[in-house]
Amino acid sequence: MICDLSGRNPNVFYEAGIAHTMGKEVILLASHKSDVPFDLQHLRYIPYVNNGQGIDSLVAHVLRHLDTISSRALS
Repeated sequence: MICDLSGRNPNVFYEAGIAHTMGKEVILLASHKSDVPFDLQHLRYIPYVNNGQGIDSLVAHVLRHLDTISSRALS
């Protein structure tokens, strides 16, 4: 599951929490560090800039992360 914490949407936090408690992999994204609530700041998140170059970089990071997750699942 990919959750973008930008904008501090309560529904996104809720869905991320449910996925986490179910043991699902959750990839957290945020355009600003201030969008990450204090109780999630200890978890890794992928920061991004919301422009063309930033989105290209974000896609590359997410694809690498998904590759890592799928490699673990196959082991």
